[in-house]
Amino acid sequence: MTRWFHSLQFRLIVGFAFVLLLALATVGIYGNLAAQREVQDLRHAADEALFARIHEALTEYYTTGGNWSGVAGTVERVSYLTGRDITLLDRDGNVLFATTQSGNGERQRKDRDYTSSRIVVAENHVGSVLIGPAASRRTFRPYRGPDRFPIPEGTPGEIHEPSLRRFTDTAFRSLLWSGLVAGVGGIVLVSLLSRRLLRSVHRLTDAAQKLGKGDLSQRVAVSGRDEIGELTSTFNAMAEGLESAERQRRNMVADVAHELRTPLTNIRGYIEAVRDGVLEADETTIASIHQQTMYLSKLIDDLRLLAETEAADFQLDLEPAFLAEVVLRSVEGFRQQAQSNGIELTCDPGSDPATPVNQVKVDRTRIEQVMNNLLQNAVEHTPAGGRIDISVQEAQETISVIVADTGEGIADEHLPHVFDRLYRVDPSRTRSTGGVGLGLTIAKQLVEAHGGTISAESTLGEGSRFTFTLPTA
Repeated sequence: MTRWFHSLQFRLIVGFAFVLLLALATVGIYGNLAAQREVQDLRHAADEALFARIHEALTEYYTTGGNWSGVAGTVERVSYLTGRDITLLDRDGNVLFATTQSGNGERQRKDRDYTSSRIVVAENHVGSVLIGPAASRRTFRPYRGPDRFPIPEGTPGEIHEPSLRRFTDTAFRSLLWSGLVAGVGGIVLVSLLSRRLLRSVHRLTDAAQKLGKGDLSQRVAVSGRDEIGELTSTFNAMAEGLESAERQRRNMVADVAHELRTPLTNIRGYIEAVRDGVLEADETTIASIHQQTMYLSKLIDDLRLLAETEAADFQLDLEPAFLAEVVLRSVEGFRQQAQSNGIELTCDPGSDPATPVNQVKVDRTRIEQVMNNLLQNAVEHTPAGGRIDISVQEAQETISVIVADTGEGIADEHLPHVFDRLYRVDPSRTRSTGGVGLGLTIAKQLVEAHGGTISAESTLGEGSRFTFTLPTA
């Protein structure tokens, strides 16, 4: 239970409840003020209309009779109908009649809440009327006039005047209750939605914990196309990458151990044979041991170079150079080996090797390593009588080097993996095919370190074509 109070779901519910309370308080206060303001405006407008009717009734009475004689009944009736205290004054300010006789009308004349209005007939000032406020008579008795206005049976002795305050109170309570009901429903809805939303997060958390403990087979089912679904897909891709990297690491350790074991076993066999007198330490034996030692040295150098290229602090010694010149120098270094194997080696540098379009900013040593790895791979997989063609092609912002051979080619299922570490097209782990499967991996790392790309195309039985592209300077 304590864990739930620290969960994201609890925080979402608390946050929604806080926002809801803030919204209710804001709407309630503003709505109450707005309702009161509207009620005041409505009361003011109603008062103006009411005052006009009272003034009109008294003006009509004086116009009809020509004096105020007998006006008491009319004033009483108007007071009853309007629910207001009314005091009628003559032109000299003397009280003719007051519905509230306290102080013979003196209190009404001194009360600031009473509204005074002059009565003018035929442009002559004939009197004034004082009208009390709306709350001056909270209750009033039914009109008790002459016999022609009998009071029906069952009429209450006092009638209470309704207050507009009840309207604002009722509106505020209605708004409050509707907001509370909507808030409770919203909290329940947020709880259900957050629980459904966080279910995927909980699955991701469990899978991530197991992944952290070494179970790289963890995957989470993608439940939608929203951000959680995208996060789940990213997690699955990460887990797949980690599992693939771990698999490659194990395979690499096994492959390196195998590649080291073979020459070491041979060297050990030669040395034990010489020690036991089975073989003589002649030139042939020493040459065989030297060959195995050179293979070990080459393997260790390739592993060291691969580790350098994958390091975060790997740096290149960049300098302006003409790529065609670097390619020509590498090709000339392999010409003798190709001729001894009966392979025709050609090179097309494109335009003048020293033209500006041919200029790049590279690490000469690293690019020569790329060329040497590609050429060594082509020589080893091209039979006698075949050919290797190297060409340089310039584009607007890039320059490409193509190494094509007429060798045995690569099957389609092997082609996507030729740049993987220690991957060999020949499934047998012999060294008859040459190398240990690191040359193309190193070439890929070095080309990408220069901001370029490398790719391979091949047709089984017809040959292969490797292309790497670098940006021009």
